[in-house]
Amino acid sequence: MKNKSKPVPFTFGVLVSLLPLFTFLTCSAQSYTLKIKKGDYWLGGGLGIQGSVAPMGQYIGTSASLSAKGGYFIADKLSVGITVTGGYSIVDKKDKGVYNRGISFLMGPLFNYHIPISRNFFLEPIICTTWGPVSVKSMVSASPEQYVKVKGHAFCEIGGIGPFFEVIPQKAEFGVQLLIAVLQQSTTVYGSNGEAVPGSKVWDNKTGPAMNVEFRLHF
Repeated sequence: MKNKSKPVPFTFGVLVSLLPLFTFLTCSAQSYTLKIKKGDYWLGGGLGIQGSVAPMGQYIGTSASLSAKGGYFIADKLSVGITVTGGYSIVDKKDKGVYNRGISFLMGPLFNYHIPISRNFFLEPIICTTWGPVSVKSMVSASPEQYVKVKGHAFCEIGGIGPFFEVIPQKAEFGVQLLIAVLQQSTTVYGSNGEAVPGSKVWDNKTGPAMNVEFRLHF
């Protein structure tokens, strides 16, 4: 049952090292009106889809999530903030003896950068790290059907870039972020008595694509 693979570090430095290039690209697009100057801030949220690791290394599925985000511009176009994400994943293949339903609640810091391409069009690289609890109901027997409770913690590192459009002059933008996510999940099986099953702790790792659709208000 054990999967002893080690957590995979995510190289945020790759995106950070590209910031000088992003700055260079903004030189020809300074006529924007969106509030992204030092001292401004933004609030937003959206819907995301990304890979999900089932407990006990059984199956890789897909997770849908709702997120709330906010950021403060510590410099023109560069904001730091926080993201809070609630995720739901389900793998339903009972004919193959696999069923997992998971819920997660993750939060952590983010860094976001605006690259003005035109007056109301931006490219926005983002990096963030989130962590928090996960709870899973997992099938251990198909005939008869038997389930266990699986609890643990997840750690997710995300980086990517996407197009955003100013949809309300100076005030709001809407866009899509195409991301790479590194998900690390540590889970332990708990019996009906509420105690951890000895030797059941597992590390699961997955690196894969993710996508967020977001709406943001700027102040």
